[in-house]
Amino acid sequence: MTVALGDGVGAVRCLDDGVPICSAISRVAADVGSIGLILGWLPGVLEGLDTAAFADIVALMPGWGMRDVLRSPKARFVPTSLASIPALLAGPLRPSVLITRLVERDGLLYFGTEVSWQREVIDAGVPVLAFIDTVAPAASAEAPLDPGRVRVVGRTDDGPIALLPKEPAPVHNALAERVLRFVPAGARLQYGPGQLGTALLRQVQVPLRIDTGLLTDAVVELDQRGLLVGEPAATYLIGSEVLYEWSEGRRILRGIDYTHDLIRLSRGEPFVAVNTAIEIDPAGQINVEGVGDRVVGGIGGHPDFCVAGRMSRGGLSIVAVPSSFNGRSPLVAQLSRPASTPAHDVDLIVTEAGHADLRGASWSQRRQLIGELFGSVD
Repeated sequence: MTVALGDGVGAVRCLDDGVPICSAISRVAADVGSIGLILGWLPGVLEGLDTAAFADIVALMPGWGMRDVLRSPKARFVPTSLASIPALLAGPLRPSVLITRLVERDGLLYFGTEVSWQREVIDAGVPVLAFIDTVAPAASAEAPLDPGRVRVVGRTDDGPIALLPKEPAPVHNALAERVLRFVPAGARLQYGPGQLGTALLRQVQVPLRIDTGLLTDAVVELDQRGLLVGEPAATYLIGSEVLYEWSEGRRILRGIDYTHDLIRLSRGEPFVAVNTAIEIDPAGQINVEGVGDRVVGGIGGHPDFCVAGRMSRGGLSIVAVPSSFNGRSPLVAQLSRPASTPAHDVDLIVTEAGHADLRGASWSQRRQLIGELFGSVD
């Protein structure tokens, strides 16, 4: 059989008696044998996981809490964007059971701090073993879960993992100022969970909708300033208690099949996707995973949001990067890993010093514009 663990800041961490969930599953896997494990996006370390106990471990998002796991010969990373994960888990990677955390309101069961790919797995008929969190917020915009498909096996008051946002550095503020010149009032903005995303939302001066993958503390400040239009859309929450308290009872979270849907994102109000890169080649191909064998993150929603921004009328696909990081330019002669996002899905590359508008440019013109922006190739 194959066990899938619900992901995000609300992933199950411990059983009722305090035993780490991964220790318990590892013991069963060692005793039974031939048990596979599927892991999604995990911002925390998997305490007690014995990778040797499993027949196979599939990682859908490397980086963060997955780095130690992927050192095991039993583990493998499936290179895929977030948009394709629900189909994979309903098809060739379908698990036998999902172990997840839910919240209860008025006797009904909901997802709390993430929906991600989990609703799709449940709708595909996969049985669910659930722990009810008595502390986590209920931020799902989806209908309550069918109780006939869920077996409640315990309760917890752990609450979601709280992660304080890192303050933007001057370079992130400078990047945000340049990026926001291209974001019109009333647009839908997608942003990443790091320092640039925080800087963007703090510097916004026009009303915006937020349509993104991971929602952070910065959206609370945007709302307090009266510049958040409607409820944001996301599939994960990641932040501090400030975000979790603010999100209680709000209809925010939906499955990846909604948040990363190309047709929905590319229609309606202009959709502006703002993402970053680890490496950019002279034609504009993007690598967001790492450098060589050193993996720091997954493909995630980067290619999904970039193509949606490019296709949106009035929207944009923006890649914003410092011109230098730790003394190294992101512009390289050749990517050290396979491309995460193709060059033709990038409209603008922005640095703190300027930008390269690649819309309508030929391949030779793209190389010239990108070269002029960075000055040289590492």
